[in-house]
Amino acid sequence: MGVGSKHNLFVARLLALLIAAVSFVASCAVADELVDGIRRQTEAYRQKLESLARWCESQGLTEEAERTRRWLHPVLEDRLLVPILPRKMGTLEPPEGESPVRQDWYRRWAALRKEQADALFALARGAIRQGRAALALDLALAALHENPDHEGLRRLFGFQAYSGYWRTAYEVRRLRAGDVWHERFGWLPKGYVARYEQGERFYQNRWISAEEERRLRSSLQNGWVVETEHYRVLTNHSLEEGVRLAEQFERLNEVWSRLFIRFYTTDAQIRALFDLRNRPPVTNPVQHRIVLFRNREEYNAALKSRYPQVELSVGLYDGATRCCYFFAGPGFDASTAYHEATHQLFQEVGRSVPNPGFRCNYWVIEGAAMYLETLRQEGDFFVLGGIDTPRLLAARVRFLQDRFYIPLEKFCSLGMEEFQTDSRIGALYSQAAGLTQFFMHFDGGRYRDALVNFLATVYLGRDNPSSLSQLTGVRFSQLDEQYAAYMRSLPNLPMMRIEETTRESKSDLGQ
Repeated sequence: MGVGSKHNLFVARLLALLIAAVSFVASCAVADELVDGIRRQTEAYRQKLESLARWCESQGLTEEAERTRRWLHPVLEDRLLVPILPRKMGTLEPPEGESPVRQDWYRRWAALRKEQADALFALARGAIRQGRAALALDLALAALHENPDHEGLRRLFGFQAYSGYWRTAYEVRRLRAGDVWHERFGWLPKGYVARYEQGERFYQNRWISAEEERRLRSSLQNGWVVETEHYRVLTNHSLEEGVRLAEQFERLNEVWSRLFIRFYTTDAQIRALFDLRNRPPVTNPVQHRIVLFRNREEYNAALKSRYPQVELSVGLYDGATRCCYFFAGPGFDASTAYHEATHQLFQEVGRSVPNPGFRCNYWVIEGAAMYLETLRQEGDFFVLGGIDTPRLLAARVRFLQDRFYIPLEKFCSLGMEEFQTDSRIGALYSQAAGLTQFFMHFDGGRYRDALVNFLATVYLGRDNPSSLSQLTGVRFSQLDEQYAAYMRSLPNLPMMRIEETTRESKSDLGQ
């Protein structure tokens, strides 16, 4: 099968995510029947994989034995791994052209994975019956990773089978209308593709050259419009750059919607998803607006009247216009784009007050955006968090070396204006980043659900300075102690000095 070491690395990482649900329940203080069932199922699966690995060795399949053993791997405690789900159906079918013994191994491995997926899905439905929606979703996602062609699980996450691929309802509508997705040009009528690839463009009911279109679209008012399922990008840079940015934000939306599903759905809605008798709901996704200027000069000129300090920014989300603004070319920063687009997602999906965090708890709004700005793709995975990301390195230096820390009770009392006008704003941002990493990952994700509920409470404007303590069920002083222990448990850092950057020390202009 030609399994390389790089592929094995990502297989190992995939398995770390597959048992993420187990790491979550392992932190539960009180063991129950469901938790015990998950542990028993995981151990039984591990033993079956080991038996298959030994069979591979007896057949001389050394690489396949290694791949089988690495399918269950220790969880990476400081980051979240979200596999990119295959769109093509049939990934568990034995590959053609391989030797009979390798095909036999693949069939055995696929059978174990399908069996494990069914078991995890059954456990997920049991979790739903117990009112544990977040755990049920973790288990369902783990099951889907085991068997990407499980129809019930695909429906749960919004996919349907169409012409040999798993598609969303939006994609099916576009395909049935005769459109196809092109990696450079976005959605196009199928009959246009060949001419676009040859350098022609369809403009106002006639065909012109790509050069002529660039001239005609040099003004933003007449720019390209790129539409995807969740985004509408207006740009006067190029069609290709608009498509690239839209795809980047679709990746962010995919990860955000899985990680923060409890932010915009109720337990009752999640329970309904698990009832296979229900037809998937027909929804019209929110299309978030993005403007991409051709260069920084046009970005500054267009926004200067509203934001006098716009030249200090490299992108912003304007809550009043419900639009993100960026510029192409030198100075574009992907992490800033993710940061601002995260503000947009929290503000525009579900219900939100105009100025969340205005009275208190402002740190979590910035903390969540800083956590999502760590999004990157490594092979077949989306990765979030990590103790070696720039934001967390700064948080560790400021806490461990600079001895800077505002007790959480006081930190939660800070509203938007007090936070953004503080002369120590760089250090406040660092602490917010460190706290978000802590609440996402401490003790196997013990507080992850509480953090999501906290965010929902803040964006709904129903929060108070004590909300975080109430939602975690833990006193602020104890949370302070746990955070300190968490930071000190991380690998030692060399002596470092944090340089104040324009980005870190500025406020979010559009908030």
